[in-house]
Amino acid sequence: MRARKVTGWVLLALLTLQTACGGLLAGVRTGLGGETRASAGFNLFSPEQDIELGQASAEEISRQLVVLQDERTEAFVQRLGERLAAEAPGYRFPYKFVVVASPEVNAFALPGGYVFVNEGAIRAARSEAELAGVLAHEIAHVSLRHGTTQASRAYLAKTGLNVLNAVTVALQGDVGRLAAVVGGAGANKFFLKSNREAEAQADAEGARLMAAAGYDPRAMAEFFERLDEREGLRVREESGDHPDPATRVAAINVVAAGLRPASARAKDSEEFRRVRSRLSGR
Repeated sequence: MRARKVTGWVLLALLTLQTACGGLLAGVRTGLGGETRASAGFNLFSPEQDIELGQASAEEISRQLVVLQDERTEAFVQRLGERLAAEAPGYRFPYKFVVVASPEVNAFALPGGYVFVNEGAIRAARSEAELAGVLAHEIAHVSLRHGTTQASRAYLAKTGLNVLNAVTVALQGDVGRLAAVVGGAGANKFFLKSNREAEAQADAEGARLMAAAGYDPRAMAEFFERLDEREGLRVREESGDHPDPATRVAAINVVAAGLRPASARAKDSEEFRRVRSRLSGR
């Protein structure tokens, strides 16, 4: 499918996910536990269609953002991302990690394996483990297929929960038709609820990915907590889609307490310090 057929919808359908991860301080629900591993929810799209939609959207986004031209940094982030993605559940997506030349502390993921991380997020991380936490959270969004899961739910909501028709369209592989129906602002409240669930799942699954790859998942919580203290971005959970970050930190620590890193890696590495130093000196 050519990019022009789906890109506009994909950007709209994923807007909430991108905003939710903005500043890496998005909302979660309370009550995360480490007992049950999250799994992908109801989805009208196939994993192959996730890849198709993600590629189309990545092309458009790459024209709007400035990609960092630094091979050493790109290679390091790609290797770190692949190490974490190797532990991800479900479909084996072809992950591509892109470093954006922006000082903002931000990262977001697209369906099918594209993960964008700002250089500001790399500079804000104090260790390789903290950066691993940022990437693990985004990889979890991809592996749990949150983008197209939300799009599928929005499709059903907008069509009056006509499940039979929706499934028929999906089985016919008509991505364009599904995409056209989802657009619009009518599902905003639905997206808000769905995103809180998605962020909670991505935090919990990201912590598990970190532990499986040998990193202490508490580093993810430490990163979020420090950003909250530095930026003063604490808000009340009921006020909108950005709940109190302290709730998020506490929830991650609950999950982390039940995990033991496999073949534990050092919290930091010389390679990470060199990359961070290069970016700080730009």
